[in-house]
Amino acid sequence: MSKQKIHSPFGIILNIIGTAIIIAVIILCLMLTVPRLAGYTSYCVLTGSMEPTIPVGSLIYSESVDPASIAEGDVIVFSDGRSDVPITHRVISNDAENGQLITKGDANAKADLSPVSYYDVYGRVALHIPVLGRLLIPLGTLAGKLGVIAIIFAGLLMCELARRL
Repeated sequence: MSKQKIHSPFGIILNIIGTAIIIAVIILCLMLTVPRLAGYTSYCVLTGSMEPTIPVGSLIYSESVDPASIAEGDVIVFSDGRSDVPITHRVISNDAENGQLITKGDANAKADLSPVSYYDVYGRVALHIPVLGRLLIPLGTLAGKLGVIAIIFAGLLMCELARRL
């Protein structure tokens, strides 16, 4: 494929938009895959129990840790044993003798009713990015993945159209 200069103002605009779309999708995909390669797991915060520290819709990255090393004040991701939905709360005490953590959401007035067994800890929150989780939830569905492919295709089409103008 030969490189041609784009001379039309409309072509230049199309090329910029198409390139921006492709770059945005690449960055989005990297934000999901690179942390996994480094051993982090990503989750989306669905409730306001950790607000204002971690707002609803935030993307959080957790790292696997030995539960005995979790300190008071750490934010963890865990299972309550009743559902598959991960919970993100702050540790208010670590009972290493019984292998349990006492947790509380920052927005909650009282500690959680049940202690968290070490076996139910998924990891410690290493990073959170507000809003991004809400944007990434659809990517877990087939329609979301097809949508990303369509967006990339649209970006490529814009760049090709710009080249032909």
